[in-house]
Amino acid sequence: MERDFGDYAWSLRTLDRRMRHFDIRYTNTDVTVEEVKSAVRKELDGPGKLLGYRAMHNKIRQEYLLNVPRNLVHAVMFDLDPEGLESRCPTVKKGKTKGHFSTKGTNWVHSMDGHDKLMGYQNSTFPLAIYGSIDTASRKILWLKIWTGNSDPKRIARWYLEHLYEKRTIASHIRIDRGSETGIMATMHSYLRQSNGDMNPFDTVIYGPSTSNQVCHDFRIMKFHRTYEICNVS
Repeated sequence: MERDFGDYAWSLRTLDRRMRHFDIRYTNTDVTVEEVKSAVRKELDGPGKLLGYRAMHNKIRQEYLLNVPRNLVHAVMFDLDPEGLESRCPTVKKGKTKGHFSTKGTNWVHSMDGHDKLMGYQNSTFPLAIYGSIDTASRKILWLKIWTGNSDPKRIARWYLEHLYEKRTIASHIRIDRGSETGIMATMHSYLRQSNGDMNPFDTVIYGPSTSNQVCHDFRIMKFHRTYEICNVS
């Protein structure tokens, strides 16, 4: 209304009331299923045979002036051409294939990430954020912290340091995302690992999304897992 009819200073509530007064509705309940079937069958036999149900719904409304809901068009297409509908737009959502990586055993890779989906709308309804770490081989939760936020790099680094002081062991690698909260922790881990001299300290930090923390165990090399004692950490 503001774009095409700038002279009418109507609010959404007023517009809705005027449309109901003139019986202008998005869905026309007087349209029969047979009318929709006839229109969909005509499109499937002609230029619309490759359309998905969303595109078919738009075409039915625009060219045939049948103001029907989208789920009705989907049901009609499923009745007339189920195989074609499945091939064009699968009704069953296919999950994304998750990535995986190999681990040499316990304490070879520790994965760390935060979780703030419990905080509600715009992360302010319930200010309780989670940050934790797991061992990718055993899937054991190594530490879990709940706080009003999980984006402060100093706080994340302190939680990691507290874990190292308590357990007195450090993993060969840590796996984190490239968020701003992981910078100090990654630097700390690389600094502590350089004293072992078994690998480049920069290679001890692995970056990647937490959704790919799936482990493919190789039991032939599980016995070669490594743990390092932390001494004189200051």
